[in-house]
Amino acid sequence: MAAKEKREEIIIVNRRTGKALQSTGQDNGQIVEQAEPNGSDAQVWIQVKAPGRAVKLVNKQNGKVLDVTHGSTEAGSWAQTWDDVDGGSQVWKWVKVTAEYKKLMNVQSGKVLDIVEMREDDGAPAQIWDDVEGIGQQWRTVPVSAEPEKEPAPAKEETPAPKKRAPRKPRAVKETAPAKEEAPKAQEPEVKPEPVAETTPAPVKKESPKAEAKPARNKPARKPKAPK
Repeated sequence: MAAKEKREEIIIVNRRTGKALQSTGQDNGQIVEQAEPNGSDAQVWIQVKAPGRAVKLVNKQNGKVLDVTHGSTEAGSWAQTWDDVDGGSQVWKWVKVTAEYKKLMNVQSGKVLDIVEMREDDGAPAQIWDDVEGIGQQWRTVPVSAEPEKEPAPAKEETPAPKKRAPRKPRAVKETAPAKEEAPKAQEPEVKPEPVAETTPAPVKKESPKAEAKPARNKPARKPKAPK
C-alpha cells in the first residue's frame, strides 16, 4: 500500500509588504496577487511534494496549482492558477534565505516569485523575475493552524534630516534713554582776590618814666607831755 502523500496547508506571506499570496477566481488563467492576510481559502495553499525536493502549490479555493502564464520563462511573466498538467512551470523549490524566510524559485525558468514593480498595494500581481536578492523576493510560510501576523513593511532608510533647533527668543533688551547732552556750563567769572590793604600799625605810646618815689622822712618822735 502506497504511503499517503503529505499535504501541508500554508499561507505564503511576502517579507517586504507583509501581504499574503492569493488566487482571484475559479477558472484557469486567473492571476495570483497579494492582499492583506484574512484567512480565506483563496490565501491557503496546499504543499504537495514533487520529485527533486520540489513542491507543487495547490490553491485550496479552486484546487488549481500555482503556475506561470503561458508556461513562460521570461522575467516579468505573471503568476496564475491552472489545472495540474505536470508542467515544468508548475513546479517550485524553496530556497532558504534565513531561518524564517525563503525564496520561491520556479524550476522551469530558474526565476523567483516576487511582486510586480515592487508594489505594496492590495491586488498587485505576482510575477517571476531574476533573483536580485531583494526582500520583495522573500517569503515566509505560516501553517494554517497558526494565526498569520501582519508584518509591517520595512521602513525605507532615509538620511535623517538634521533637527532644527527652535530659535531662542532674544532676551528683551531694555532700551535705555539716550543720555541727555548737558549744556556746557557757563564759565564763572574768575574772582580775583581783593588786595589786602596794608594797615599802618598804630603808634605805641611810650610810657613816661615814673617819678622815683622820694624816701619818706622820719618824723621826730613826739615827747610825752609832762603830767600836770
